[in-house]
Amino acid sequence: MYSVLYIYPVLIKKKERFIEINKKASLIYKEYGAIEDDTYQSTLINAMYGCQGMDSSVELHENETLMCSVSTFNNKHHHDLVMGKVDSDKRIEELYNEMINVIDIGRVIRGEFEKV
Repeated sequence: MYSVLYIYPVLIKKKERFIEINKKASLIYKEYGAIEDDTYQSTLINAMYGCQGMDSSVELHENETLMCSVSTFNNKHHHDLVMGKVDSDKRIEELYNEMINVIDIGRVIRGEFEKV
């Protein structure tokens, strides 16, 4: 399995719009072959069990919440094929343009991970 994770600081007042945009994008990802594409709301980001909390690693401004999305693919090659199609779809460009009015894209954290 191969996953892409995004961590998003989102203004609480814009959270519903953020979720709407992600749901539309998720349908496009799945249309082109992504196994899963889900969005999550943080419920606990404080330090626990001797670990640092995400609240100390991700700067959240007042009235912001932490959101996450995970896209899952069979492997890196599958990811690259799906994303080639997704990235050339005009609908994704439109959703991206909407999203940059909802969140500060420069504060988003992104990483790709391979299951071990």
